[in-house]
Amino acid sequence: MKKIFSILMLLSLVVVSACRKSDNATMPDGMVYLNQPHITKISGSPAILDDDPMSFEAKIGIDLYFKDSDKKPDYLDFVVMKNGDAKNVKTLKGNITSYPDEFDVSGQLLTDLFGTIVAGDSYDFGVNYITGGATYLAFPEVGDGYGANVGSQPDASPTARYSAICSYIADDFIGDGKFKVVTDGWADFGVGSIADVVKVDESTIAITYPIDGFNPITIDINLGDNTASVARQPLGTYGGSWQYGTLYVASTGGGNANYVDPCSGRIRINGSYTVSAGGFGAFVLELEKAQ
Repeated sequence: MKKIFSILMLLSLVVVSACRKSDNATMPDGMVYLNQPHITKISGSPAILDDDPMSFEAKIGIDLYFKDSDKKPDYLDFVVMKNGDAKNVKTLKGNITSYPDEFDVSGQLLTDLFGTIVAGDSYDFGVNYITGGATYLAFPEVGDGYGANVGSQPDASPTARYSAICSYIADDFIGDGKFKVVTDGWADFGVGSIADVVKVDESTIAITYPIDGFNPITIDINLGDNTASVARQPLGTYGGSWQYGTLYVASTGGGNANYVDPCSGRIRINGSYTVSAGGFGAFVLELEKAQ
């Protein structure tokens, strides 16, 4: 049975670093406090169209999550990573010291940096955080940038992603409605099982829950960029020794963590599971079209 914990607002961000304990005698070895970067899509194209990538133009905002904190970097370097490859990161703008800032990106710029854009390509934008002579990477080769679960904070956006998307057409995407479970962090479906997915309307789908009496997970899809969201909704109540009442789920982590991918036939939801007494954390549910 899963154990509950209280939901706590993070007042500051803790990440692993090479910091010396002597820098702050109250901190454990290897820990340092940073002000979390905040990267947002301000305007322009919501995604890159795979059949017209050169039409892509967008403006990205660069800021800090804790605006009033005295914890600020010496400077930020704005960077972009292609296809999740931490070895393929390019710097777009260096030595950013005033916030907020903005940067214009385009299909031409991305092509100049990385070559031809094709369906399925993704571009993640973030900042390397430089302070006290140390650099904290937006996209490290191991682990999460700035620390685990930073994207779970309210309205947090440590990175922003633009993808070259295949157009989402509900009937084509759903097909016969049979999807294989490839990731099941909450462990109600079971990896390898087949889940039924149904069309609610042209931009809404529902995943049938595998427990009798539970409600389906209803997912809203942004047709402009294939990002997905789950509004807080009741799932149901477990029997047996479950003592917490109705279980709820809502997506968390934004579009980088919640999306449909018509190119690969995937659905991904990063769900925050809660009850009236508190929350259990965020767990990924990922499905792909069954063959």
